Amino acid sequence: MNNERDEEYSRIVPQKTAYHMVPGSEFQCKVPMSMSMSMSMPMAKQKVRKLSTIDEQDHDAANRRGMMNQILSTCAVLLLSAGCGMPIGYSAVLLPQLSMNSTEVPIDVSTGSWIASVHSLATPFGSLISGPLADYLGRRRTLLVSVIPLFLGWSTMAMSNSVKALIFARFLCGFATGILGGPGQVYIAETAEPNLRSLLIGAPYVAYSCGILFVYSLGTILYWRDVAWCANILPALAVISIYFIPETPAWLVRNRLEKRALQALTFLRGSEITAQKELNDMKVRLEKERATTKTNENIFKLCCQRVAIKPLFIVIVFSLLQMFSGTFIVIFYAIDIISEFGADFDTKQAAIWTAAVRVLCCMIFCGILIFVRRRLIMVLSGIGSGVFCLALSVFMYIRMGQPKMPYDVLVAGGCLLGYIVFNTALMVMPGIMIGELFPARIRGRTAGGVFASMNVALFIFAKAFPALQAFLKMRGVFMVFAASSFLLIVFMCLFQPETKGRSLEHIEDYFNGDNWLWLKRDRGYKTVKLLPLEPLAENRPLQRNVEHA
Repeated sequence: MNNERDEEYSRIVPQKTAYHMVPGSEFQCKVPMSMSMSMSMPMAKQKVRKLSTIDEQDHDAANRRGMMNQILSTCAVLLLSAGCGMPIGYSAVLLPQLSMNSTEVPIDVSTGSWIASVHSLATPFGSLISGPLADYLGRRRTLLVSVIPLFLGWSTMAMSNSVKALIFARFLCGFATGILGGPGQVYIAETAEPNLRSLLIGAPYVAYSCGILFVYSLGTILYWRDVAWCANILPALAVISIYFIPETPAWLVRNRLEKRALQALTFLRGSEITAQKELNDMKVRLEKERATTKTNENIFKLCCQRVAIKPLFIVIVFSLLQMFSGTFIVIFYAIDIISEFGADFDTKQAAIWTAAVRVLCCMIFCGILIFVRRRLIMVLSGIGSGVFCLALSVFMYIRMGQPKMPYDVLVAGGCLLGYIVFNTALMVMPGIMIGELFPARIRGRTAGGVFASMNVALFIFAKAFPALQAFLKMRGVFMVFAASSFLLIVFMCLFQPETKGRSLEHIEDYFNGDNWLWLKRDRGYKTVKLLPLEPLAENRPLQRNVEHA
């Protein structure tokens, strides 16, 4: 009775394929047991085909095609990131022009500060809903949704005739930026291979900086209403581009859309064989995860698990130390800081040069990510940031109460430039950490929540900075920046794992262990080597062809 039931079951449910090694003159190849039964004839009458040069060329072509498709998919997201970077710098264009022409939309210092800061106030609201949207609609659809408030915000801005309309338009643009932040990072992290992820996951910050530079440049030649209309060009191009890229395979598998997941993986990897192999691995991991996770667990219970609480702790503490190291404050107040030393320059040109330096540093940093380990980058960035802040603070103490000299501007400008160069890595790293460290089942929702909390903290810190500056003076502020930079180095050395060259699944396995400190990690946590042709494991699709005589 049991044998009959087993035979009936085997006809309905596909069985796992067993393999054994078949010796060959050129190499050994794994062959299914069912095939080996037909190989009872002498091996002399059979031959195993060596992987030909044509096969190698096809494999290389598939790899190149997959890499190109991953880059194109990322570029579609970057168009939208650049479009959302433009509202960040728009206040520097809008407020000076309104001040010169006060009859059109009258403003004062108070209303001007609200127009400038409401963007940062609105971003957390968008970030809070971006997580549930990314998990429910998908990463790709959420990116498309973010374009709606961005279009409405720029169009309202261009037609505004009152301060309230301008504030509402700025709020819509900030809301759109909040929706984009988390899903954009998650999309790139989930579609890029480990060897490309190092380069692509930092690219949104280059796009943000390009958007700021673009709006600054437009503001020097166009009226603020014309700048607002022109700002709709990048989101329009982004909509067209995002329409043609696939959803992330991780989201599709989790929503039981395996056919579409295979199509997306084939597009992103360039080979259906490689895509099927990766899809099988994702399905096995998902089955194990669902077997150990209760279906009624909410996001708060999931975040309390060790696989989630560890990366949350690392990202939150790192973000706070990064803010107190002055990452964004120095960017916001760079011109004001240099002005304290008696500099005389065109503020518009200074803003453009500041944005250009930021773009260049972000581009260089993304290139460095390919070759240098994450932990080493953060240690060097923290040391460089701390040293330049400390040097500037000490110089201010030495020059306190003395008449201003021409070299004061050179020293201050040099220290600030060195700070921006080294601190760029710290500015970019939180987005990279969100895309890499969080486990797959909470990545979408957690990314939105963390981005929201980061923007709230940044808004509070930016608002409180003038009072902090009045209390500690600028020399004391830079001493705080230096101390935070050095504390950040200590924290990263203790807790931050090395993620360069690791798959997202491998990183998740690391956080699922018992250790908190990097020094006490499992020594089996090693870099995933990405070989052109990986050896086949059992129960995986056969990737090499076998010819029978």
